[in-house]
Amino acid sequence: MESSVSCQVEDQPLPVCVIHEVKINRDSSVLQLTREMEATINATVRYYCSLFQAIIQKWLIFPLPSVSAVPDWTKPLKTSELKLQYTTTSVHIPKKSLMWGVYLFNFSVYLKSWDPEAPLAKDSDAIHVVILRSPLEAVILGDANVTIKFKDGLTLDGSQSSDPDANSPLEGLQFFWYCTTEPKNYQGEKITVRSKDVCLPEQADLKWTWASGPVLTLLPETLKGGRVYFFRMVIEKNNRRAFSDRRVHVLPGPKPVAVISCVENCDLDLVISDRFSLSLNCTNCKTSRDVYKWSILSLLGSEIQFDWMGQTTTGRNGAYLSVKAFAFEHFVEDKFWVSLYLNTWSGATLVLRHPFIINHVPEIGECKINPAKGIALITKFVVQCSNFKDRNVPLTYKILVSDVHGFGEISSLKENTLGTVLYLGKDSTSPPSFLPVGVLANHYALKIYAQVYNSLGPFSQVTLYATVQAPTDMNSSEAVLNQLFNFTMGPDSLLSTLLQNRDFLPAGYLMYVVASVLNSMKTELPLQADKARLREHLFNQSFILPVSTLVEISQLVVAVTKLTQKASEFTLVSQKLATERIWQANQALQEYRQKDKHVSSEQIEIVCTGILTSLSNVLKLTARHSVVEEPFHVVESLADTVLAGKVPEDETTALRTSNFNMYVKKTEKWNVTKFFSNEKLCRNCFHPTLNEDSVPSLPTNAPISMMFCEFTDDPFPWLNYQDDVLTEVAGFRMTGTEANGEVIEITPDVLEVYLVKKNLSFAVFSLTVGPSGEPDKAESLRKTVGGFSFEADGRATSEVLVHIITDVTVLFTVLVYAGSQITPDALVTTFLVPRNIPPIANQSDLFDPACAVNQARVVCLSRSLLRFIAQRSGSSEYTVAVVLQAPRFVMTPSDKLVRISIFSVQCLDMRGLQSDWREDTCILGERTTWNRIHCVCKNTPQPKQPLAEIKLPNPYLHTRYLTARMIVVPNPVDLRLEVIKTVPQNPVTLFTVLFIMLVYIILAFWALHRDEMDQFLREHVIVLLDNDPYDKVCYLVTVFTGSRCGSGTRADVFIQLRGTEGTSEVHCLSHPQFTVLCRGSINTFLLTTQNDLGDIHSIHVWHNNEGRAPSWYLSRIKVESLFSRNIWLFMCRKWLSIDTTLDRTFHATHPDKPLRRKDFFLIDASYSLGRSHLWFSIFSSVVAKPFSRLQRLSCCLAMLLSSLLCNIMFFNLNRQKEPEPQSSKYIRSMIIGLESVLITIPVQVTIISLFVYSQREPQVPLSEVSPQKPPVSSAASGHWEERLEKWHARETAKAQSRKPKKPPPKRKPGRRKAPARATSKTRQQVQRADSKVSDTSRKNENANNPNIDDNQSAHPEKAPPPPDPPALEEKPRVVLPWWCVHVAWFLVFATCSVSSFFIVFYGLTYGYEKSIEWLFASFCSFTQSVFLVQPLKIILLSGMRTNKPKYCKNLPWISNYRYTQIRLQSITTDPEEMRRQHERVSRIRGSRMYQPLTEDEIRIFQRKKRIKRRAFLFLSYVLAHFIFLALLLGLVALLRHTDCFYYNQFIHDQFSMDLATVTKLEGIFPWLNSVLLPLLHNNLDPTFLPDSSSKILGLPLMRQVRAVPGEKACLPAKHFAQSSLQGEIRCHPEYGTDPEDTKSYSGSWNRVGKRAVDKNAKGFTYKPPEKRWAYSSYGLLQTYGSGGYVFYFFPEEQQFNSTLRLKELQNSKWLDEKTWAVILELTTYNPDASLFCCVSVIFEVSQLGVVNTSLSVYSFSLADFNPKTSAEIYLYAAILIFFAAYIVDEGKHFLATSIIQFYLANSKDFIPFHAVSQVDHIMRVMLGFLLFLTILKTLRYSRVFYDVRLAQRAIQAALHGICHMALVVSAYFFVYMALGYLVFSQHEWNYSNMIRAAQTIFSYCVSAFQNTEFSSNRVLGVLFLSSFMLVMICILINLFQAVILSAYEEMKQPVYEEPSEEAEAMTYLCRKLRSMFGFLSLRSKEEDEPEFFINMVYGQPEKSSRRYLGLKTRNINGKKMVYLVV
Repeated sequence: MESSVSCQVEDQPLPVCVIHEVKINRDSSVLQLTREMEATINATVRYYCSLFQAIIQKWLIFPLPSVSAVPDWTKPLKTSELKLQYTTTSVHIPKKSLMWGVYLFNFSVYLKSWDPEAPLAKDSDAIHVVILRSPLEAVILGDANVTIKFKDGLTLDGSQSSDPDANSPLEGLQFFWYCTTEPKNYQGEKITVRSKDVCLPEQADLKWTWASGPVLTLLPETLKGGRVYFFRMVIEKNNRRAFSDRRVHVLPGPKPVAVISCVENCDLDLVISDRFSLSLNCTNCKTSRDVYKWSILSLLGSEIQFDWMGQTTTGRNGAYLSVKAFAFEHFVEDKFWVSLYLNTWSGATLVLRHPFIINHVPEIGECKINPAKGIALITKFVVQCSNFKDRNVPLTYKILVSDVHGFGEISSLKENTLGTVLYLGKDSTSPPSFLPVGVLANHYALKIYAQVYNSLGPFSQVTLYATVQAPTDMNSSEAVLNQLFNFTMGPDSLLSTLLQNRDFLPAGYLMYVVASVLNSMKTELPLQADKARLREHLFNQSFILPVSTLVEISQLVVAVTKLTQKASEFTLVSQKLATERIWQANQALQEYRQKDKHVSSEQIEIVCTGILTSLSNVLKLTARHSVVEEPFHVVESLADTVLAGKVPEDETTALRTSNFNMYVKKTEKWNVTKFFSNEKLCRNCFHPTLNEDSVPSLPTNAPISMMFCEFTDDPFPWLNYQDDVLTEVAGFRMTGTEANGEVIEITPDVLEVYLVKKNLSFAVFSLTVGPSGEPDKAESLRKTVGGFSFEADGRATSEVLVHIITDVTVLFTVLVYAGSQITPDALVTTFLVPRNIPPIANQSDLFDPACAVNQARVVCLSRSLLRFIAQRSGSSEYTVAVVLQAPRFVMTPSDKLVRISIFSVQCLDMRGLQSDWREDTCILGERTTWNRIHCVCKNTPQPKQPLAEIKLPNPYLHTRYLTARMIVVPNPVDLRLEVIKTVPQNPVTLFTVLFIMLVYIILAFWALHRDEMDQFLREHVIVLLDNDPYDKVCYLVTVFTGSRCGSGTRADVFIQLRGTEGTSEVHCLSHPQFTVLCRGSINTFLLTTQNDLGDIHSIHVWHNNEGRAPSWYLSRIKVESLFSRNIWLFMCRKWLSIDTTLDRTFHATHPDKPLRRKDFFLIDASYSLGRSHLWFSIFSSVVAKPFSRLQRLSCCLAMLLSSLLCNIMFFNLNRQKEPEPQSSKYIRSMIIGLESVLITIPVQVTIISLFVYSQREPQVPLSEVSPQKPPVSSAASGHWEERLEKWHARETAKAQSRKPKKPPPKRKPGRRKAPARATSKTRQQVQRADSKVSDTSRKNENANNPNIDDNQSAHPEKAPPPPDPPALEEKPRVVLPWWCVHVAWFLVFATCSVSSFFIVFYGLTYGYEKSIEWLFASFCSFTQSVFLVQPLKIILLSGMRTNKPKYCKNLPWISNYRYTQIRLQSITTDPEEMRRQHERVSRIRGSRMYQPLTEDEIRIFQRKKRIKRRAFLFLSYVLAHFIFLALLLGLVALLRHTDCFYYNQFIHDQFSMDLATVTKLEGIFPWLNSVLLPLLHNNLDPTFLPDSSSKILGLPLMRQVRAVPGEKACLPAKHFAQSSLQGEIRCHPEYGTDPEDTKSYSGSWNRVGKRAVDKNAKGFTYKPPEKRWAYSSYGLLQTYGSGGYVFYFFPEEQQFNSTLRLKELQNSKWLDEKTWAVILELTTYNPDASLFCCVSVIFEVSQLGVVNTSLSVYSFSLADFNPKTSAEIYLYAAILIFFAAYIVDEGKHFLATSIIQFYLANSKDFIPFHAVSQVDHIMRVMLGFLLFLTILKTLRYSRVFYDVRLAQRAIQAALHGICHMALVVSAYFFVYMALGYLVFSQHEWNYSNMIRAAQTIFSYCVSAFQNTEFSSNRVLGVLFLSSFMLVMICILINLFQAVILSAYEEMKQPVYEEPSEEAEAMTYLCRKLRSMFGFLSLRSKEEDEPEFFINMVYGQPEKSSRRYLGLKTRNINGKKMVYLVV
């Protein structure tokens, strides 16, 4: 900026002195010197002064940090080394006068005139002087070129290098050595470090990391022979560098002697169905560094393509080669070579070959099994094969029955064909044989392999399937078991015969079939002993089977495996036999392999799967009380067997079962450490370290075999520490093979094992953290704090580990306090806990903080620190408080961010099988965390111990087992009260207690009312109304209705007693004032007969199938003669229903008759559930005395509150929510609830015992309930009411004479009014003597006559009188004093009060979320107590009782009355009344009501039931369908965004401007500058689109997809005339065919660079495709991946910057002929509409060179899954149940969440939201199809209408014609499509390709004629359209319609005549609906349906023609039916 100023100046005299020039003489502006140099600086001065007083010339020196710095003019340098003169124009700089640095030498001149008023004349000049350090001197002694032998060492000495400026030459020098085989990597001082031209394979780059000093020493054979190496030594000091190079030539070494050896499949004729293994034997090879390459060569020597990665397990670059079975199945039958190219480390090269001949497997024919379905042991099957062909005959057929469901697996087997041999022979048809039971999970499907071998060994295989059901589906288990005994036991059994005839294969097969049937049988306790005996017998018989061949061994193993499959039926003897047998089989396998060199390792591994499965089943039976060692011998032997077939460097073979896994691997000695250190994806990891000199007897390439096993459950339950072993148990073994073949055991030098914790949710609790709340600190200085305390034992010798589990990335400060008080005096130490590095402890002289564990976020409290805290506490048990501090990251207290795990760990190991785990051999590793334990075991020599103290392991077991003992620190307490100073007042617990009390009060009133009702019901027996008054004998009939679902009945039930002296009349078991025969009810009826029936042998029961639920399950019936006290028992256990039968006859059951265990268990369990279950019994129909409902309810309250108290006391292990679903939290709550239930059981038992035993009454004498002979006088005269009254009076008098009188109990007056036909009973509960028939039945032999079976065998005469019963001993019973009831009530009150108080007290300290979790745990505790613990207790007790044989007398035949107190309230004595009643009863009994239903009536009932079932099924299907449709429509409405279309249009209009004008590559950059950049750069609002609220997310990305550089030549067509142009034609590369360029370049396409992807890249750096969020870009021509050469735009910068960058990109020729496509991608977000929009602009270069542009815009929204919105949660939960579309949307949500998190962390990067948009698009398409299909399915439910059924049948009938016409229409369609394409494709867009031509013709078919101008040839266009309209529209389409209409007319009458299930169901539902509305509107019920309804549902008949009438025959629903049409 310039300015001019005008002012008035006075006249001044001319200056007297003037300095014209002051200049320092220089060559440059900076003078560079070293300290060893000297220099003189001269200056020139020119001035004029007429009269001067003085002249001053001054030199000043100013030190500077840099040349560009400004000096401080007030502080010049003062140095004595430089002499600065004031009169000279030069200055001299001597040597070493200035230190290193930058100096400014300033020369100033001053002239002073004599005139005092004259100004001082001055001028100056300056020069920079830089004192530099001397360059370093790098010197390597010796010649520049060195030549050595391969066996010689090499020493490069650089010790003569020096720093000239240093006092000592090597002081401060750093030496770096580099080595390369390519000298171009050294370009002056620049070294290409990241080069592949390394000298050793171990080098990651050129840097030699093994040397750091001035001397590099290489041992002999370190460098490969026959190569030239270029070494460089670089020395550095500060910023100075120097280097020296040496060229080293290593001469080749001696040529090794090598030969290929065959390991497996060694014949010249290769068996392609087996593995093929080769190895290289080399004398002087260095296996670790030699280069191998295997190849397959043809006979002529050309290499054949082979899938080395997929068809081999070793690859092609090792010393061993193992080819998988069937790898050569596609090779032709010819001779081939396996070639090995060997480039040894010594420099020699060898090529070795091994010949083999391919022999194909037999040509596959066909096999079939007949029959395809059957039943085991009943149906015999035949397998027949045919059309198998091969030239190597004869063929051998092998039929295998395979059932590997639930078997173990071996990873090296592609298909496990383990199975029992059904047949092995030359015949192609197997003999008829039984098949084992199929797999139940696969609907009894059974897999059968038919293997056909030729004479050379290879086989082909065919798989068959059969369905074989269990014989127990047809016969009873007992009958099937007897059949199995007949097959296998006895000298004449089939198994004995086969073994005697030495038919061992059929014998083994029979064992397998029998075992499969045994396994398929359900567990029944009565048969358990017999099944175990049979299984043990089969094990014994298996020892007879030979094991000399592989087939025999396989047959034995399969049989034993099947026998061990059901471990629950094992005995100890069977376990030992099975273990011994599989051991023998495994040893036989090893011997067979050694004996037969042609054996296939794959076949042996198939057999090993059976041994593995048997071993797994045996290990499941290990118990705590017995030591079992044999299975572990089998583990080692099995590993040896599998390893014998492996070669070194083979893939790791995994043997997996449900309870243990085993991994075997073979490698060479030099590779042990390297191989296992690379395994990262392991669960329990095994990392051994073995030095090459550790085992001197083994060479470097000796094969090393390793086995590593892991057990899910502890295999040694008899050892100690069972409760503390929280990790899995692992075992390992390592063996080596010496040169002589001897196998030796190897112990690694160091063994590192990582053990996974089994229960990750255990011992982890959530820590509440919050703001510190310190008011004196500023808001920015406040911290987030949290704290906890725990108790420790000073006697413990291990460290305490505190793992901070959190995703928060802040730095934590951990403060450790002694004691529970957090005071400054109690602070012991602090730890700094970063995120990614181990914690840093504060050093102290009081203790040593060093610890074994050194892992991030794991604070280790060392033993020294814990001892110090214990000393300060003065006790062995002390408290440690820990406080966490961090920068503030929460605003309110939260327990969802940080979790804490406190534990101590001790590694345990055991060599072999010892008496206990050892703790002194393995130490804890530094990488231990809360979920993974790191143990380190070092092979150190053990000190000698006395022999008596050494616990020797088993001498035959060599496996070393390891586990970890994790001791969880007990009771950690959250100190948030002290740390955060907040007490969350929480009313959840208070409201919970109040709610429980309110519910208890309501139920208590109800229980009091029901107790009174129970007293009334217990006092009355139902007197049947149809008892004849003239009858004389009374019987009590007690009916037990079953407890199954729907067991009760509302029908009228009738019964008839049948005895030896007669038959009773039919009685109806009902009463108008009683509800009887309900589910689980016990009803007693008083039934009378004319005479004594004698010994009752049977009863006849039926019902009339009336009522709402007529089906009835009758459990049992007890009949008692009231006067003689005889009892007859009837076990029924049958349904009386319309589906089975309505009437049955049941015979009397002898009391000593054995019961089926299932029946006894069901009866006893249901009885106990209603009587002994504390909660269920409250709501049972009648509660037995003396334990009333109110007492039971009070016990439940006490137990519930005590359980809640236990929950809230132990509920302090709240966890943070995991990324996985919340199932772990729910499981944890359930476990806490279960523990609380178990703890409260003693409280429950105590209170119940006090209530029950204190209210018991004395035991009833047996004489009261013993059978007795009725008096003669009573039997002679009088009707039954009189006899009952006299009998009652006599019995009452006897009872009163035996006991003192007591006042009668007080009753309410209302309770006296009993029904007229009811009898009163005692209030006393009859005890065991009369409630169980076990005693009375012994005195009543006449009650159950075994000679009487039914009516036909009944004898009319009386049975002989029974003998006198023997005297029975009465068992004493426990009766507590009466005051114990009050004690029980006191305990209830005390338990409830104390529990309620502490529940509320504890709840005040919980937050709301934690209280809700506690409430859920309490609910789990309640439900587990009610539905799990108590039912399980009852079921287990019933099961234990069922274990012993049970008889009919052992059932609870309950009687709630005494014989001495049955009497009538009123007796009818009026003869006239008795006569009328007799006539009424006789009339009723003679009616149809008292007769069983006829067959016609039963058919009518069955049809009604079928219609009813169909109707309700139809209704349920329709409702479910429409609910599903409503939910689907709701989801569609929720996911649909109304603004998507407008937002897409807005974005499309913005980016499509001038896009169509881009037709060449040169037009892309102008479009980017003119259109794109103004959109991306908004100066007013950066990162937002102009005139919009749409924000650009991340960085917009432009990427190029291009071809690999190079010219692609292509020849012209064969008939191209100018053939001379062939060499000049070049083709454009084609995407998808030619390779894509993926290299990175430096500024142009010619310079290759090695550069990572950077957002500042200038477009020449390749970005690989997205792996985490993969997506594709769809153009008009191709579909492109997400990779390419990227160029980023920065919307936050100015537009000018992007313009310059684009111009630079254009000048660099970024777009050229190799460009395939340029893709521009970005994502915008509109917060107003909550819409994301993904924009893709694609410029594609076609083969013609034209650029095709396309714009893709897709907007979507993300659903807000807010867990606080309960309605949305319910909606999505319902949708999740109904269909899987929600899962896809959830996947989109999770994908979007991860991308948004990536955006928040990397906002300055490209964000691939396009992946979310593609998922959203797929989801919408799926929802569209789902909605379409759902709506389409609605038509299925409209088949109730006649017209819909008619349309369906018409289409079915016309289907053939429709197909024919469709074929004709399709043919003409293709004709016109092809014609239009061929004629008009050159000029018409609609016909430019076949797809557009098809779309156009289809639009013509629907009369949508558009774009029909045909401007290119109008005549042909008119002819084309006119012919199309004539043929297609006028003729074919009308014919198409005529076919359908004709069928429609023909099917009207047949559809009307056929019955329709849907129509019947609709009619039934409509009638129900009409009856319901008629009931509501009080209208009379209409009989017939409206006519319009009949016509709509059933249609109308054809009335115009009579040809439809008469007898018809038609197939209806697949059945041929004959019906009459009238």
